[in-house]
Amino acid sequence: MQARALIPPWIWLVLLWLVWGTSWPAMRTVFLEMPVWQFRALTCLIGGVALLGMAKLAGGNLRLAREDWLPLLLASVFNMTTWHVTSGYGLTMIGAGHAAVVCYTLPIWTALLGAVLLKERLTARVFAGLVLGMGGVAVLASHDFAALGADPLGLAFVLAAAVSWGIGTVLIKRRAWSAGMNALAGWQLLMAAAPIGLIALLTERFTLHEASGAAVLSAFYILLLGVIAGYALWFKVVSLFPATVASIGALVTPVIGMASSAILLGEPIGWREVVALALVLSAVALVIFRPAPQPAAA
Repeated sequence: MQARALIPPWIWLVLLWLVWGTSWPAMRTVFLEMPVWQFRALTCLIGGVALLGMAKLAGGNLRLAREDWLPLLLASVFNMTTWHVTSGYGLTMIGAGHAAVVCYTLPIWTALLGAVLLKERLTARVFAGLVLGMGGVAVLASHDFAALGADPLGLAFVLAAAVSWGIGTVLIKRRAWSAGMNALAGWQLLMAAAPIGLIALLTERFTLHEASGAAVLSAFYILLLGVIAGYALWFKVVSLFPATVASIGALVTPVIGMASSAILLGEPIGWREVVALALVLSAVALVIFRPAPQPAAA
């Protein structure tokens, strides 16, 4: 308990931003060469086993109480299976950049669902942070809003992914589980590996072995950091913060993704990216770094 107290909760958020933000250019490199479902089935399988191994090495409990299995399966359907399937189809239709913008409407759905299902109050600070954060994401997309509707079905798939992720976040947050967060993430990934693997078998020819060295290195980066470290950090953040605050914090991810894409892939950065960064960081600071409560009057 003392070791945990030495690490401020917001540190986990910063690590999550860096891990998931830098995964976007790696994901683009991978999906240019590798079949989406084969890659995702493999990462779910390996990532799930790795997270369960991490939980075991840390002395955590891997066995869920009998009454937890069905709720966890339901959470996995939204957090993992539906998220991966719908976002994957969306990525093939509207492109990674626009898909990322739509996916990070997550805070809207989490805030609404958290208010209804978790009875979380939408305080003025949280509401202002939500407005600022979504304004930042809107600025990122403002150069080409028309392109988001170029393929309405693709947009619908990615929007469904965002809603699904919000539902899954709330389902995890609303229950006291019999296992730790790494174990929960590991079991959810393994639950998702089977249906995603089935989609891969039915729809794709095996071509993973044909990928270039750059794609293979990017794939390892996504597996080790984007999936294993990323999900461990995400569920850690969900356990430490209200669901609404956790999802608003995740808005930094597309900004870092854009910056890392500029550095690694040569994509340009202009005034929109600078304004978006200012808005998103203001939103996160507003909801995370709250003023200390005033001592009661003597």
